Amino acid sequence: MRALYFDCFSGISGDMTIAALIDVGVDFDYLKTEIAKLPVEGFELRLGRVTRANIAAAKFDVDVVDHGHREEDGHEDGHAHERAHTHPTDHGHTPGAHFHRKASEIISMIRQSSITSGARGRAVDIFEKLAISEGQVHQVPPEDVEFHEVGAIDSIVDIVGAAIGLDALGAQRFLCSPINIGGGFIHCQHGVYPVPAPATANLLTDAQVYSKHVEAELVTPTGAAILAATVDRFGPMDGFRVERVGYGAGTRSFPDFPNCLRMFLGSQSETDVTNPAADIVVIEANIDDMSAEQLAYAGERLLEAGAVDVVTIPVLMKKGRPGHLLQVLVPPERQDEISGTMFEETTTIGVRMRGVARRVLDREIVQVETSGGTVGVKVSCFNGRIVTVSPEYEDCARLARETKRPFRDVRAEAVKCYLDRDQENGINENG
Repeated sequence: MRALYFDCFSGISGDMTIAALIDVGVDFDYLKTEIAKLPVEGFELRLGRVTRANIAAAKFDVDVVDHGHREEDGHEDGHAHERAHTHPTDHGHTPGAHFHRKASEIISMIRQSSITSGARGRAVDIFEKLAISEGQVHQVPPEDVEFHEVGAIDSIVDIVGAAIGLDALGAQRFLCSPINIGGGFIHCQHGVYPVPAPATANLLTDAQVYSKHVEAELVTPTGAAILAATVDRFGPMDGFRVERVGYGAGTRSFPDFPNCLRMFLGSQSETDVTNPAADIVVIEANIDDMSAEQLAYAGERLLEAGAVDVVTIPVLMKKGRPGHLLQVLVPPERQDEISGTMFEETTTIGVRMRGVARRVLDREIVQVETSGGTVGVKVSCFNGRIVTVSPEYEDCARLARETKRPFRDVRAEAVKCYLDRDQENGINENG
């Protein structure tokens, strides 16, 4: 199966994640187009190349325009570029001094955006974990955690950008090395804190960590939240076949230590997956007292919570009553959280869970240019041979509305554009 490995020998931050994703294959123009779908203004995205201890790496920056001038991201500690730390609502800030965004407002904005459903669900999951962690530190409800205006823009762009990139790569499994957290102390809005900062420490509870080489903050809260919401397993690269390697640079340059996040994109065979018999968990429940609208909403919430797939099947229940079988596929490590979402969003009083083996095709998202605009096409392969070509529904639906064309025509053109491109590439490679 297609897999992505985070090699965090110099920690991780949001901008390093996006830079590494671009270096390993995500299209920067596609990333910018998707981020532009959010109702957020006042920033510019930059992509460049730098060297860190003689290693060439991509460098991603968010320039925030604040009161008529540009603020380039940067931080004196490690590579943290989150300009404003999050804080609870009860700090008594001077009215009108700065505008703040609540975590609940940002999450609602992401949920209502038109980015792909996979990226939307992942971004919501990352932001929720960040808000929960900050709320635990400051003893406030996660929804009441606030972000300073500039810091909110950084966090939104980094988190949504990372989610878009991870979704575009089409990986089904995410792995991570032990994480170098750095060391020493950092100066922030609330005082002098040890590394890792309290919110970061909360998010690293399931990770393997160590501290070597530098006295600096190497893991930011955003970087830790990305890992907490994404990684299936922490450990070595056992059974991993490498296809591409990408480097994302941090802001600070150390003299003899490469301040970079390294990513390996490749594949991991089913026999190499830890506990392959429980590669995926099926959670299901019989429901006979929910409307179609309620079931549809529950399905959306389950996908946002990290479900791989949600299926609703009409069934005939006891006493001849019509009902539905709600069946959800989830990663093993998410079964408790997602079963909890089923209890919250449905009327069921019990669920059934079982681990099953799964085999999936290698796949990637390829961007093609149609007469109406860009469409993502999911390309699936078996033993190196393309077996399915499927345009992304939301891209086709958006272009159909914008161009006033039938959906089927937009979809058919996207398939043709991919096949023409594939044939041309084949001729070029063989010619």
